[in-house]
Amino acid sequence: MAPYYPITVHRSDGVLSVATKSGVNEPNEPTAAQQNDTPDSKGNVDCYKRLDPEEPKAIDWRRKLGGMLIHRLGGKEQANKQYILKQIPDGYVLWEHLKYNVDKVNGTREKGKHAGGTFERQDAYLYGHPQGRKKRFRSPADFFHHLLWLAVDKEGDPMNCSCKICSPEGDDDTAEEQAKAEPVVKKDIKPIPASAPPARAPQPLQPVQAAAAKPSAPPMQARNSFQSTSGEAKVSAEQRMDGDANGKYLYRSGELVWFDNGLNWRLGVISKRQLQNNKPRYLLQPLSNPYQHQPHQIKDDEGSIRPWLAWSVPNTTIPAIQNLTYDDVPWDRVVRGELDGGQPRDYVVDGSILAAKVIDSSYSLYDRIEGALAGPGEIHYRGMFLGAEKIWVGEPVRIRVPGNDIIVLIIQKLIERTASPNTSIVTFVGDVYKFVDMPTPYKSRAEWPTPKLPARMVSDLRFRNEVADSAKTGQWYEWSLLEPMARKGLSDIKGRWYETRTLLPILRGAQKFQEEVAKGLTSDAGAWMNGRRDKNNNPETRKKNRRDTLGRAVPADFKVSRGLDGNPADDVFPDVQQPQLEPPISYVESDLDQYMDLDQAGANHDFYGATL
Repeated sequence: MAPYYPITVHRSDGVLSVATKSGVNEPNEPTAAQQNDTPDSKGNVDCYKRLDPEEPKAIDWRRKLGGMLIHRLGGKEQANKQYILKQIPDGYVLWEHLKYNVDKVNGTREKGKHAGGTFERQDAYLYGHPQGRKKRFRSPADFFHHLLWLAVDKEGDPMNCSCKICSPEGDDDTAEEQAKAEPVVKKDIKPIPASAPPARAPQPLQPVQAAAAKPSAPPMQARNSFQSTSGEAKVSAEQRMDGDANGKYLYRSGELVWFDNGLNWRLGVISKRQLQNNKPRYLLQPLSNPYQHQPHQIKDDEGSIRPWLAWSVPNTTIPAIQNLTYDDVPWDRVVRGELDGGQPRDYVVDGSILAAKVIDSSYSLYDRIEGALAGPGEIHYRGMFLGAEKIWVGEPVRIRVPGNDIIVLIIQKLIERTASPNTSIVTFVGDVYKFVDMPTPYKSRAEWPTPKLPARMVSDLRFRNEVADSAKTGQWYEWSLLEPMARKGLSDIKGRWYETRTLLPILRGAQKFQEEVAKGLTSDAGAWMNGRRDKNNNPETRKKNRRDTLGRAVPADFKVSRGLDGNPADDVFPDVQQPQLEPPISYVESDLDQYMDLDQAGANHDFYGATL
C-alpha cells in the first residue's frame, strides 16, 4: 500500500469546555447521561464512547480530511500522493454514538462469530467547537470547511468560515439526544417544532457607512436566490422566471447574440420571446449600419443562437474603419463604396461588428428600488444590461480572476453612484463562491446536502454530481464560499453565469456533450466563453437605457420587450415571418464561411475565422 503523507494544521479554535450562561464551565462533549452505557431492562445500550485516535474510524476521518485538504490546496506535485491529517486539531475530540443490544453482542452470538452487524448504530461525531457540545460535526465533509478555514485564514475571524456551524441554520441536537440529556426544569412555554430555527431578536438596520469603513458582515452563509439585503423583498415576475431552475428560456429580451442566418452567422438583438407548444422562440433584430437595416427573424431553435461571449468579434471587412467606433464611421460614404478600396465588402456585417463593440462596452440599469437603504448619492436597482447581457439581483455572475478558477458572485445589491452624465460607479455587492471538485465524501446520494444557493445553481450542481456519480468517477463538486458581502466593480464582472446542462450542449455540440457525460465529465460553461470587453478598446459608457445603447444599429421603431413586467401587447409576434433577404454579392466568402469549431478550439477564437 502506498504511504500516507502527513499534513499538520497548527491553528485550532477547539475547546474542551465552555462556559454556560450561569458562568459554570461544562465539558464540551456528550453529557454524562449520554455516556452512560448501562443497559436498560431489555438489554439495550444507547451511549457515546470516546474514540482513540488510532482506531480505524478515527484514522478514516483523518485520511478523508487530508485528502480533501490537499485536493483543495495542493499542486501538481501532490496529485499522485495520498495524504492524511496527522492529528485532529487540538481541542477537538471524536466520539462514537453506539446503539446495540447486550445479548446480541455478547451472550447469544455464536462462538467465534464477529459482532459486526449487531450494532444498530455506530456514528462518529467531532466535538470541540467553541459554541459548545450541541454544535458538533457529523462527518469529515462537515468539518472540512472549518478545517480549511483554520488552515488558511490569517485573520482567524470566524465570520470568514463557511462551515454549517459558523454559518448556522439551527440547533444540531436531535430529538433522541435531547431525550438522553440531563433533565432541566420545565417552564410554562409553548413547544417549538423540531424543524423550527432558534428565535433571534430582530436587529436594527444600520445606516450605510462611508466606502472606506469596513462593513459589519453577518455570519458567513449562503443566501437564497432573490433575497434582498437592501430591505427590498419585491421580485418582479420576469426576474422570478429568469431565476427558475426549470425556466424555459436560455436567452433574454434585449440581449446581444449570434444567430444562424442560413448561410452564415450574424449579430442581432432579441426583441421579445414567447413559448409556442411549450418551446421557446425569439424575435431577433439583426444589427447593421444605419442605412441598411435588415428584416427581423424568428428563431425557434436555441441551438441556432449563441451568447455574444461565446465567440470573439472579428475584424471589419473594411480595414479603414476597424479602429473607429460605430458613430465615428461616415456610413454614407461607406455604403457608397468610397472606403472599400475597390474590393468586395460587407457593409451590413461591418455595421454589426462595430455596433456590437459599442454594446459590449456599454451598460444601463433598470427597475430602481425606491426606499432602499442607501448612502448619499447611491441608487439601488434590481437589474442591469451589462454589455451584451441582462442580469438580475439574486443571480450569479462570472468574476474575472487570474488563472482558470471558476469564480462567481451572487448579487445581493446593485448600487450606482453617478459621476457624470456618461459615467458612473457601479458596485456589485454579494457573496463570492469558487467552484471546487474533490474526492466524494458521501457514500450515497441520500447523504448529499442541498446548498442554500440560487435555484439554477443548485439544479446545475445536482446534475453535475449525478453525472459523476453515475460514471463512478469518485468526484464531488460544490460551490465553496470565499468571501461574504464582497464589493466588485464593472471591470471585475465577466458576464452571466450559465448552466452546464443548458448551454454546454450548444457550445460543444450535443453529440460531444453526451460522449463526455457518459464518461462522467462535465465542465463549466464559462470555461468556453469570453469575458465582457475582452479585446475591445471601446470606452466604458453609461447609457440611458437599452434603446439608447442600441442606437442607430437597429430601426428607429425597435423596442425591447419587458416580458411579464411590461405590456402584453409588446410580446405579440408577427403572424408571418418575413422572408430572409438574399446575401449581397459583396460577401467575402473566405471570411464568412469559416466558422468556429468548438471541439478543436476554445472560446477565444473569433466568429469568422480570423485571429484577434
